[in-house]
Amino acid sequence: MKLLHVSDWHLGASLYNCSRAPDHEAVLQEMLDIARESRPDLILHTGDLFDLARPAYEDMRRAFWALQEFSAFAPVVVLCGNHDSPVLFQVFNQIMATRDGAGCEIRFLPRACAPSRGGILEFPGGEGELLRLAPVPFIHAGRHLVDFEDPATWTRVYADRVHAVEAAFRRGLEDGYDPSRHILLFAAHLFVSGALFSRSERPLHISQTYASSAENVPPVTYAAFGHIHRPQLIPASSPARYAGSPLQLDFGEIEEEKSVVLVEARPAHAAHVEILPLSQGRRLRRLEGSLEELGAQAGEVSHELCVVTVDTETATPDLAARVAALFPDAVLLQTVERCQERRLDPLSEADITSAEAEENLADLFRAYLGETGTSQANAQETAEKFAALLGAANADSPVSFPELAPFEETARAAAKGVI
Repeated sequence: MKLLHVSDWHLGASLYNCSRAPDHEAVLQEMLDIARESRPDLILHTGDLFDLARPAYEDMRRAFWALQEFSAFAPVVVLCGNHDSPVLFQVFNQIMATRDGAGCEIRFLPRACAPSRGGILEFPGGEGELLRLAPVPFIHAGRHLVDFEDPATWTRVYADRVHAVEAAFRRGLEDGYDPSRHILLFAAHLFVSGALFSRSERPLHISQTYASSAENVPPVTYAAFGHIHRPQLIPASSPARYAGSPLQLDFGEIEEEKSVVLVEARPAHAAHVEILPLSQGRRLRRLEGSLEELGAQAGEVSHELCVVTVDTETATPDLAARVAALFPDAVLLQTVERCQERRLDPLSEADITSAEAEENLADLFRAYLGETGTSQANAQETAEKFAALLGAANADSPVSFPELAPFEETARAAAKGVI
């Protein structure tokens, strides 16, 4: 039997207010082409179907279109991820329940269900084979798992709670196991400790607070994981992988090559795991340099989503338009000017010779301008004016700047009642 493992679509995602819908359309069609060619017996989505718990209508339409297209090849199972809404998944199941006889089998799994209550799903194959799937949708740390724990234990450490769920599914898979005909699968939307993440996932949900252990993955033919966007092998006793996201969702994923996983499994045999690359959807790119240096790269940049940092000596008017002219086919998400006159060179060790110097506010302010620069003003002039103001404050004396003279004259006239 064949399993097509996909994950983390994040339909509805945007980047710098740029919708990723065109990229999703392209990569969904690419995955459908893979399903059409490979003819899997089960298509498994391991969570984060949507980017938001309350997806837009258009994103729900796109999800149902894709899943229904997939279901023409094989049954489809979708786990609820940490970005998805369990309640919405329940609604989807109610909608699908009214479609009996429509030739479409899609199951949305909002929460983990105990094996004794039908938590293990079964899918028959040819020659009497039976695929048995133990699915674990995302487990929120603050929610009680009714089927697996009582109120006295649900406040345990998260990893221990996940371990209890995995142990229950291990027992459920072993119950009645027939090695001559059964193929065992485990699927979960979890952060397995040690996995390399992309920094585009929600930080809390990839912290040690939400970590689980690879050692506790049940012994199965294949374990399918979602949640981490970087495709990778998990060092578990069973063959286990994160399928990863099908697109570079943000710049934390800029170097990642995306893929789906095709698993061919037979009873009592090791699984054959094939990584199928995905190439559709616009890639992300960072560009840096002067206008001349960027111009030299223009021939290398086509239909990509770009963040551009331009090095200039002085403030340059219409910079965004000039960059856009260099890259007419690219989508410029952001153009940032790194202007030399708005920054100061950082203080050297020679500039700081004593503890008193280190505490000098003028020096500290110069160091700050060296790191952050200014938004518009000349950084050197800003540092000089700050030093002048600081000196006047320390000497308890007035300070005046030439450019303020007209305003000061007006103020004095107003005080005398002249105006």
